[in-house]
Amino acid sequence: MARIKRVLNVPVKDTAQMLDLMKKLGTLAADLEAVSKPGLVRIVLHGTSAEIQELKQKIKDFTKAK
Repeated sequence: MARIKRVLNVPVKDTAQMLDLMKKLGTLAADLEAVSKPGLVRIVLHGTSAEIQELKQKIKDFTKAK
């Protein structure tokens, strides 16, 4: 399967939420890059379409947990 790249921009309320999200991203066994800016975490995902869909769902669950 072809590997693709997707960019997610995840809004965060404050520094505590950003740090929590970054820690959880570190636990994923995935090929990703994450950069934080005030109010936003930019996540670049690399993988197959199925892998990316799975990662997007996990990240969505991380942000809902609060």
